[in-house]
Amino acid sequence: MAFKTNATKNEALFMTALTCSNFDTQSTQCEKLDIAKQYLDQHCPLDHGSHLQATHYVVYYNHVMAFFADGSHCGLKYPKQFVALCGHRDDPSAILLKKSDDLHIEITFNRCGVSGKFDRANIDDIQVETPLSAVSSDTELNKLWMSFLSGVQHTTFCKQYTAKNGHDYCLGNV
Repeated sequence: MAFKTNATKNEALFMTALTCSNFDTQSTQCEKLDIAKQYLDQHCPLDHGSHLQATHYVVYYNHVMAFFADGSHCGLKYPKQFVALCGHRDDPSAILLKKSDDLHIEITFNRCGVSGKFDRANIDDIQVETPLSAVSSDTELNKLWMSFLSGVQHTTFCKQYTAKNGHDYCLGNV
């Protein structure tokens, strides 16, 4: 595997250690999700507040809005980081964000999911696209998705979303 930067290598090592636990209890899942939300705060911050306190996410026109327990809400500090979603704008099943390095973060929601049923915003997982790759050809490298909760997952299929402008948005092999 090739690593682009030490920061990425360190993130990968940290996430691997985080997800290689044999003791996956509700408490452990919540702790992992809190760490993932702190990662979101660093790479896709809200205009004010923290992803840790968000209770619901919606897509309002072309913006992600996070709602809080006190009724307040805000968008992303950098609205252009929101690129696509799955599901309905009022109750998305996934939101796709793009970091400043052009790699993606996927937030998945499932109020009945393993983690989602315990999270106040029903976040079931947060996955990060990485530049880590196994060389598949000289021209294209396979991207890996790292889950904060379950570990590394290789994307061998096309992930399809609806872009904020309503068009199709596809990641992965077609």
